[in-house]
Amino acid sequence: MERINADRMIPIRDVVYQSIRKAILRGDYLPGERLTEEQLASILGTSRTPVREALRKLEAEKMVSHSPNKGVVVSKISMDEIEDLYEIRMLVEMIIAKRAAKHATSEDIKRLTDLMDEEEASSDLDVISDCVEKYNNAIAEIANCPQISDFGRMIRETLSRMLVSTYLQPKRRPEAQREHREIVAAVAAGDDELAQKLTSRHVKNAGRVLKSGLT
Repeated sequence: MERINADRMIPIRDVVYQSIRKAILRGDYLPGERLTEEQLASILGTSRTPVREALRKLEAEKMVSHSPNKGVVVSKISMDEIEDLYEIRMLVEMIIAKRAAKHATSEDIKRLTDLMDEEEASSDLDVISDCVEKYNNAIAEIANCPQISDFGRMIRETLSRMLVSTYLQPKRRPEAQREHREIVAAVAAGDDELAQKLTSRHVKNAGRVLKSGLT
């Protein structure tokens, strides 16, 4: 995390919350790792009060929890929970891909293609992660099913605390990039069944890579 610019227009408590949340999702803090108000305040260059408020909000979202011996720690997720979440994620993203294939315009396809071009041209993990998230959001917007899309986003964020995105792993990245290209091609062709099939394969492959790294 970076120190916070006090001149920002956004309230400091919101900036602190977003900074800590992003750090957890990025994998800067691993499941079970202790988070102290003093340390976070020092890193961010703020007082402890907005940090305390941020941790309370993150606890309500179950991203952090209280441990009797450690205090506030990044929440852990069991392997059974991970497998269940991947099953749900697959079903949700298949619905999104199917609807996107029915609604996508040429402008939508260009937006997705531009995001993939930007992501593939970069070696900066933050840029890659940002492009992947924008890609997921763009697919969801095209599908026009906001409640399902929000559910899918929450699942991805929960999984991100464990996998720091398999998409960022050097061996997985080229495969994942190719899979995204194939999904977009199916969406561009209006082939909803193929888009669903390719999305299912993409999520299964991500789950396989994650499981192999945790067992």
